[in-house]
Amino acid sequence: MFSKRVDSIKPFIVMEILERALEMEEDGVDIVHMEIGEPDFDTPARIVDGCLSDIKSGKTHYTHSLGYLELREKISDYKFQTRETRFNPKTQIMVMGGTSPAFFNILSTLLNPGDEVLITDPGYPCYANFVSFFGGKPVFVPIHEENEFDLDITSLEKAITQKTKALIINSPSNPTGQIIPEKTLDKLADLVKKHDFWIISDEIYSELTYDGIIAPSLSDKKFERCHHRLIILDGFSKYWAMTGWRLGYIIAPPDLINKMTPVQQNFSICAPSISQAAAVHALDCEEETLEMLRIYKDRRAFIVKRLNEIKGISCLEPKGAFYIFANIQKLKISSMEFAWQLLEKAHVAICPGISFGPNGEGFVRFSYPTDIENIKEGMVRLEKFIQEVL
Repeated sequence: MFSKRVDSIKPFIVMEILERALEMEEDGVDIVHMEIGEPDFDTPARIVDGCLSDIKSGKTHYTHSLGYLELREKISDYKFQTRETRFNPKTQIMVMGGTSPAFFNILSTLLNPGDEVLITDPGYPCYANFVSFFGGKPVFVPIHEENEFDLDITSLEKAITQKTKALIINSPSNPTGQIIPEKTLDKLADLVKKHDFWIISDEIYSELTYDGIIAPSLSDKKFERCHHRLIILDGFSKYWAMTGWRLGYIIAPPDLINKMTPVQQNFSICAPSISQAAAVHALDCEEETLEMLRIYKDRRAFIVKRLNEIKGISCLEPKGAFYIFANIQKLKISSMEFAWQLLEKAHVAICPGISFGPNGEGFVRFSYPTDIENIKEGMVRLEKFIQEVL
């Protein structure tokens, strides 16, 4: 009765935890939410006010399937400022209703049944579901805490076969918060030249870094030798606190954009015009975004210090995004059991590491885009839970 394709989609565990936490809140339980990767900040007023003016002026109709040219030109300018690479706004940029629909378009265009896609383990769990949905085969490449969760190029190359169509990377990473360094990107660019596969680079957190420098990217000018096989996914959800606006974009070679355009026209028509209008203003909000980043940095400093003070838990300091991937191996409990018990008994919602891949077992993810007082309370409850329950 139902599509076999749907059976390839596994539940999104973080959403199951969130939904249980919300049920508990409905029953009057006070929950500290550290499971969802969503900024707690409202969208900056300059974006909202600018969008309201655009709505009143009539920007409420279908747009070009690639998006407003004004927005594509601003994205092109922004990437030139940050990457020193000029992408053609008319032939290389497609605006989408979020980066998840962007994955839908990319993989539906690239994959044939049986094609293999390399994915880091641990890594964002939806990637494997996306690949499986289109008949592809996810191939997991382990990354390890002792290497700061960086890609091991030797292991990666061993995983490449004649069926390898693409590699998905995410830097800064969800769930680890780590950044792929330039030296690794340089080796990746050489692998692309050698084996001729696509790299899909999810850069939704690229501005969310804590040393004053945007995360390095294969879109940087120094890596031009691989741009013919490079697909960049980016958007406005995280850095600009616009999750509900659902707006992302793809940067890719013109021939791939041409192939993806009919998919966009048939399945989406275009990204929401109102959200596109808002995004034009977002790229002018440097002052607001830097203030949010400063607050994230303070939260990061607190939670890293606090977690490393709790017996049985340790963590690396994340270089970007807003996640802590904490090691709980000394506690001798599975990450799934730990997360569910912490929710039910201590009323703190986090995400088990196993949900990010087999190599994530022994870890749990804390998301810290929440008020510092919530983080402090969460750490008190966590420490008490470990001391009294485990």
